[in-house]
Amino acid sequence: MFGLKVDLSKRYPGLDLARAIAIALVLFSHTLWISDFYSSSISYLMQLSGTIGVEIFFVISGFLIGKIVLKLVEDENFSFSTILFFLKRRWFRTLPNYYLILVMNVLLWFLIYDEIPEKLYLYFFYLQNLTTTSPDFYRISWSLAVEQFSYIVGPILLLITVTIIPNIKRHAAFLGISVLMLFLFFSSRIYFNSTKELASFFEWNETLRKVSIYRLDAIYYGFILYYLYAKNYIKESWYKVLFYFGIVCILILHVFLFSIGIQIQSAQTFFTVFYLPLNSIAICALIPFLMQVRFKENFFLRIVTTLSLISYSIYLLHYSIILHAMKVLFPSEQLVGASLYGYTLLYWFLVLISSYVLYRFFEKPITDLRD
Repeated sequence: MFGLKVDLSKRYPGLDLARAIAIALVLFSHTLWISDFYSSSISYLMQLSGTIGVEIFFVISGFLIGKIVLKLVEDENFSFSTILFFLKRRWFRTLPNYYLILVMNVLLWFLIYDEIPEKLYLYFFYLQNLTTTSPDFYRISWSLAVEQFSYIVGPILLLITVTIIPNIKRHAAFLGISVLMLFLFFSSRIYFNSTKELASFFEWNETLRKVSIYRLDAIYYGFILYYLYAKNYIKESWYKVLFYFGIVCILILHVFLFSIGIQIQSAQTFFTVFYLPLNSIAICALIPFLMQVRFKENFFLRIVTTLSLISYSIYLLHYSIILHAMKVLFPSEQLVGASLYGYTLLYWFLVLISSYVLYRFFEKPITDLRD
């Protein structure tokens, strides 16, 4: 598959399609940084697409990691060593790429601005956006911090629970801790809403959506979904209805509400407390149907699978490395018309090629070492 050896029998094509769409939405959204002179309709879609793309990644990650964590906790040998083994496997998958691109970002930042980024040490421990938004450096890393802490906090709380209450049903503990995480971080947003007054969606984005202490629950919607799916609480006859329900909800949340001009100033409680959980629930509704989707092995499937495989590399490279460097070398703020769209296509091409190279020659070989 474009030089990648992939066993398609072990993959879920529907989830690969969701990942491919999610990374395309994120890339499309951040393309807006190139210029303010895209057509109004394209700019509008770019502004809407980033949030849904990241939230799709959160739910899918939670669903797949929830499967692993549930299996771990139901094993009678569940212990700190099994949690550590689980985390080591996750870190082999995520940390090498993260730190490689972190170093590249530092070098690029120094070459451009002749200085070391502020609070650089925080990035080595995923603390850059724990309680406040991260600085301008390596901005896309905020979502990676949310995921990392989710995968540490949940299993440790599960271990504490089964140690204190040894006779508890392990699957009930898994569900209980997942629900507890939803409650805690839902409550944190209620507190945020009661103590802050937001003036714009930009402020909402920077002070709430990208701050870990308000966002860890995003992963646990996926945990709960996997529990309901694995225990057959979601009947197969519901899959298609749930899928259509999810699509409608996503359209309402990301197109309809903004098209009618709702602003954060007039609906702060909705956006700070309910908007993100509703996004997660809508995406969860899509997953059971997508788990059953199958495609014929053809060019389309190869494209989808490849985009899914390299999506992490795309996420790390596309914004703070490739687009940042392009804008410094070839400023794009005043581009319009054909030159703007040519620049855009070149940017997308460089992202795909460089991400493919990073995945094939670094990410995958390092990940394979964990076995």
